[in-house]
Amino acid sequence: MSRTREGSRAPEDVRRLVRRFTRLQADELPPRVLRKITLCLLDALGNMVAGSTLPEACPEARTRDGEGPGRALVFGWRRPTSLLTAGFSNAVHLDLLEAQDGHRKAGLHPCEGAIPAALALGGGAGRTWEDLVLAVLGGYEVTLRFGRTLFPDQARAGFYPDGTCCPLGAAFAAGRLLSLDEKALLGALCAAAFASPLSLRQGVRGGAKALIAGLGAEVGLRSALWAEAGLTGGEGVFDPPSGFLEVLSGHAASGRLFPPGPSRWETDGVYLKPYPGGRHAHGAVDAIRKLLRDHGPLPGPVASVEVTTYPAAVAFTGAPPARTSPLAELTQSIPYLVALTLLDGSPTPDRFGPGTRQDAAVLRLSRRVKVRPDPAMGRRYPDTTPTRVTLRFRSAPPRTAEVTHRWGDPEDPMSVEAVRQKFVRSVRPVAGEREALQAWERVSRAGPREPAGDVLTDVWERLRPSRS
Repeated sequence: MSRTREGSRAPEDVRRLVRRFTRLQADELPPRVLRKITLCLLDALGNMVAGSTLPEACPEARTRDGEGPGRALVFGWRRPTSLLTAGFSNAVHLDLLEAQDGHRKAGLHPCEGAIPAALALGGGAGRTWEDLVLAVLGGYEVTLRFGRTLFPDQARAGFYPDGTCCPLGAAFAAGRLLSLDEKALLGALCAAAFASPLSLRQGVRGGAKALIAGLGAEVGLRSALWAEAGLTGGEGVFDPPSGFLEVLSGHAASGRLFPPGPSRWETDGVYLKPYPGGRHAHGAVDAIRKLLRDHGPLPGPVASVEVTTYPAAVAFTGAPPARTSPLAELTQSIPYLVALTLLDGSPTPDRFGPGTRQDAAVLRLSRRVKVRPDPAMGRRYPDTTPTRVTLRFRSAPPRTAEVTHRWGDPEDPMSVEAVRQKFVRSVRPVAGEREALQAWERVSRAGPREPAGDVLTDVWERLRPSRS
């Protein structure tokens, strides 16, 4: 790292990206974008609280007072901690159940960097709720534009996009809340790009998968704090031919952060998940739910299930679980999520607790699920996510259903009421239904000029574990 120098070599499109979202003001926001980012914040808070109850939740958040500067909140735990520990822990908790938002044409989860970083700093003196929302939105847009530029090349090369791109969104969100100017914010992004954790697609089913979300948020936070002190990343990190974009994509990628055509908000393409689990598996869940909705109860025991879908879904989520599988193997398994849906109607957070995730009936049924790729479906991805499910019975004709878009995608979005119900389901076991509803209303009705710290503290108090 070095102090920012005159005569930056950073490509102009990265500079333009920083300039665009550093200067962004609330009156430039279409109402739909403001509504969407508020829903994303609420959804993330619910997922953080649900994740905080799991055995895999960050030990730093519950066993010791985190080291480092400042004080911040871990949602779902009882006491404040340091900025860095809070950012890291909230990101891990957000990731654990795989119920977080995402963007299929960027191939990542923009919430994992931007929201934990913004929550860590949002409670500072003088920061309004509008400041926090604009920081999160800017973090989303930065993350998604890098993700779209690199999709699908970096995944094909073996990199996990959340680890490479989310730190940049975290750095931007944190830097905006620190009131960094454009030059310092660019330096923070350069530092985050330089220090982004090298994460490999092959490791996403391991027990430490959520570590990447935590590290990404922490790297972004640290990069912004260092930039505030005048220490920024070398701007050559984005220079072709061996810069950040070219190394990850394998070809010249400069100029793609602002694609030709009408100006757009990448946040419009963010999906929300109705239930836990890897998004590639949700087409199969939705197809079964469609069967149950259209045809009523099953006519008898399920003898076998055949899931046909696009090859990427098979590659990332097609494997069945074992009795000793870590949490990430369960949430990233079409057979496991299909079995849960057949038995319960849909996957729910309570099915991933330590006493329920190894249910023998679920594991037995998951072994009857066969997943196969369809190249023709693959040619339709990512514009669509086609999935077909056929249920076969011992003494009744088979039943088949197919979906083109998953529930929650922009083509079939969740209603505000559906997101609210998911939030309550996620929070109720920790804080109770009344407190969950009050927390939802507090965020939904927050005034733009209210101190963000007041809103966050009120919500944190309501979402703390029940004292009864």
